[in-house]
Amino acid sequence: MNFSELIPFSGGSRLASFSPSGFYLAEAAQFRANVRDSKSLELLQSFACADQITDLAWSPDSLFLMCVMRKRALVQVWSLEHPDWACKIDEGVAGLVAACWAPDSRRVLTTADFNLRVTVWSLTDKTVAYLKHPKACSKYIAFSSDGCLLALAERRGLKDCVSVFNCGGDTGWQLVAHFDAGTEDLDGLAWSPDATALACWDGCLRSRVAIFSPTGTQLHTFSAYPLERGLGTKCVEWSPSSQFLAVGCYDGSLRLLNNITWEPLAEMRGQTCVEPPPSSSASSSGIVAYREIESPSGLPRYEASSPGDPPIPIPVVKPDPSKPNPKVGIGAVHFSPCSRYVAFREDSQPGALWLWELNRLKPSALLLHRNPVRSFAWDPSAFNPPRLAIVTGTPCVYMWSTAGCLAAQVPLMDRCGAFVITSVSWHPDGDALLLTSDADACVCFLESGGAAGQAG
Repeated sequence: MNFSELIPFSGGSRLASFSPSGFYLAEAAQFRANVRDSKSLELLQSFACADQITDLAWSPDSLFLMCVMRKRALVQVWSLEHPDWACKIDEGVAGLVAACWAPDSRRVLTTADFNLRVTVWSLTDKTVAYLKHPKACSKYIAFSSDGCLLALAERRGLKDCVSVFNCGGDTGWQLVAHFDAGTEDLDGLAWSPDATALACWDGCLRSRVAIFSPTGTQLHTFSAYPLERGLGTKCVEWSPSSQFLAVGCYDGSLRLLNNITWEPLAEMRGQTCVEPPPSSSASSSGIVAYREIESPSGLPRYEASSPGDPPIPIPVVKPDPSKPNPKVGIGAVHFSPCSRYVAFREDSQPGALWLWELNRLKPSALLLHRNPVRSFAWDPSAFNPPRLAIVTGTPCVYMWSTAGCLAAQVPLMDRCGAFVITSVSWHPDGDALLLTSDADACVCFLESGGAAGQAG
C-alpha cells in the first residue's frame, strides 16, 4: 500500500469521491470544488461556488460536477470539458433538501423543503418538470439500472403509493404506473439491478417488504415477524445478480429472499460466541475468526483462529432504552460484485463484521475489531477477486479477501493529530482506496496482489 499526502477538504464522505469513469477525484473545500487527476492527484480544475458546499456529485458520464449548497437552496453545475460553462439552479423560497443526477447526465432533480415537490431541470433545453407528493423518507427516489424508469415514493390521502415514470425518451417524464405501495409507513424503495422488480419496505415499526413488477403488479409481500414482536425493517439491499434481496431487521437477523418464490433462503444472525473451525481443511464448516490485536511493534494486525482454540466471545453493547434510535439490528449490508459473498454489521456488535458465502448459505468469516466498524465497501472491479475494505474510526485500514486479511496503519498526521478514518470508498478500477476523515482525505494506492495478502 502506498499512501498519498493528506488533501484538506470540508470533511465527510459526501464531499470527496472518484468520478464514475475513474479518471478524476473531486473534493470540496468550503466554497471551492477541486478536480484532480485520480492517479497523480494533480489539480486540474478549481471551481468557485456561491456558498459553502454541502454535497458533491458526479454526473454518471463524469463530464459534469454538481455542487449543492442547501443553506442557500442553490445548485451549481460545472463542466469539465468546457470550464467556462456553468449552470445555476435556484430553488428560492421553496428551499432545498436534496439534489441528484438523472441517469442521462443532462438533467438534475432537486427536492424542495418539507418534500413539497421534486423538480426536474434540463441542462440542454432549460425545461422544467414537476413531480408532486414525494414522501419524506430515507429513499424516495430510485432509478432503474438502465436509466429508463424512475420510481417515486408518494404520500397521498394518508396512504403510501408509488408512481413509475418513463424517463428514457425525449417526450418528457411520462407516468407509466401508479399503485398502492402495500405499506403503512413507506421508508424506501429500490429497483433490482435487472429492473424486473421493485422493493418497497416499511420503516422501523413494521417488518414488511412488498415487491412489485414495473407495471405495478404485486409479486409478493414478506413480513419477517408480527408487529407485536418488536421493531421492523432497518435496511434492504439487492444482490448485483438480482437473485437475492437482503432484508435486515431490528431483531438482529438478515433474511435472504430469493427472486423465484420471494421466500427466505436463509436467516443470517450474528452470534455471541464463535467456535473455531474443527479442522484446517477448506471444506471445514467452522467460521474463521480474524481478531484485531496489537503486534509487539505497536501496529495492528489480524490473528486468525485455529483448530483447538477456545470459543471466541463477541462483545455486545446493550442499547440505552431511554434514548431514541437504539443501536440494535442490521445496520449495514453489502453484497460483493460477484454476488458470492454478503457482509453485514449488527449494530449491537459494533466491532464485528460478518461474511457469509452464498453458494453454501453459511458464514465464512468473522472480522472482530477493537473499535466500531464505521464503513466498509467491496472492490467494484469485476476483474479482481472479492476484496473488502473496512475502517473503524482509527488511523488504520483493514482488508479481507479469500486469501486472508491484513491491517495497515496510515502513516500520516492531520491538523488534530492522527488521521482518523471515518469512511472508505473504492476507485472504479479497484486499484486505489479513498480514505476520508472529518477534515482530510487520502488516497491509498494498492499494489498488484496487495489486497490479498496473508492473514496478519
